[in-house]
This record gives sequence, C-alpha cells and structure tokens, in this order.
Amino acid sequence: MDALEETVLLKDLASGDSKAFDEVYHYYRGEINRYVFKFVKSTEHTEDLCQEIFLKVWEKRETLANLHSFRAYLFTVSKNRVLDFLRHAATERSVREEVIRASLQHASHVEEALQSEEYQHYLQKILHQLSPRDQEVFRLCREMEHSYDEAAEVLGVSRNAIKKHMVKAIKFLKYSAHKSFGLSFNSIVVCVMVVW
Repeated sequence: MDALEETVLLKDLASGDSKAFDEVYHYYRGEINRYVFKFVKSTEHTEDLCQEIFLKVWEKRETLANLHSFRAYLFTVSKNRVLDFLRHAATERSVREEVIRASLQHASHVEEALQSEEYQHYLQKILHQLSPRDQEVFRLCREMEHSYDEAAEVLGVSRNAIKKHMVKAIKFLKYSAHKSFGLSFNSIVVCVMVVW
C-alpha cells in the first residue's frame, strides 16, 4: 500500500467507512499479529490483543486522517497494549505463568527477539547515560561476556572495582526500566524473558 492510497483509506476510515477499516485491518493484521506474538508467545492472547488494538483504531478513527505515519501510530498502540498486558501478567499469577510457559515453549525465538530494534535502542540510550567507565565495564561483562576477573585484567583494576561498576550499572538499568515502563525488577525479568 503506497502513501497516497493509505492517506485516502485513512480519510475514509476517519469518516466511518467500514470497508476502509477492513482494508487497513487486512493489510496490517499479519504484521501486528507477529509483533504482538513476539512478546506474549501465546496465540490466544495474541488474537485477543490484536482485536483490542484494531478496536482502539476504530474507536479513534476520527483522529487518523491527521497522522503523519499510520504505521508508527499502529505500532505505538500495539506496544502500549502489549506493555499493559505484561504489567497485568506480572501481577496476575495465572497470566504470568501462562506467559512464562509460552515463552519457554518458544525458546528458539529468544535469539531472534534479542534483535528487537526498539529494546536494543532503549538499552543503548540508557547505557549512554552511565559514566564512560560504567559503560565500558557493562559492555565487557554483559555484551562481551567477560568474567569480573577477566574485565579487571583488561582494564587494569581490581575485581572489586569491576563488581562496584556492575552493581551501579544494574541498579541504574533497573531504575530506568521501572521509571520508563512502570515495572518492578521481577516484572522486568518476565519481560526480558519474553522479549530477549
């Protein structure tokens, strides 16, 4: 679908044209379904969330004609709905267990999810807020998988100094994730299992 065709469809949709909605729905449904499934790993929950996402599009249809990028809007709505679901999953034991079980069943997809551009971008943005030394230590220990002893040898500092830098970096990452997503550390672990 080119930009002009989408603009016309969105104007029709904004005026309540259900055929325009059907076209938009069928065009984006598969992509949104894959995006949501990547995080929740449950076909049933994915279908429910996708229905809610497109229902929200229909409910907010009057505002669609003024959007610069419908795709960006749709993925923002999807991301927000997924995060709401994961927050709920973190507090509801049965939902949390189902998400974790589904996540484990799809463990082969974890490596693919690691490539999630949005979460990688978020992590990099947070890491840039750390001191240069904290960034260096974090990258050595987490990204390059060096032990504290190996990182200490590379940087010419004590193992204890490496540990202090890592504790500081992890605390900052926990705080930032809580601030950005409103999630506790236990919830972040669930999200990281699902996303990563």
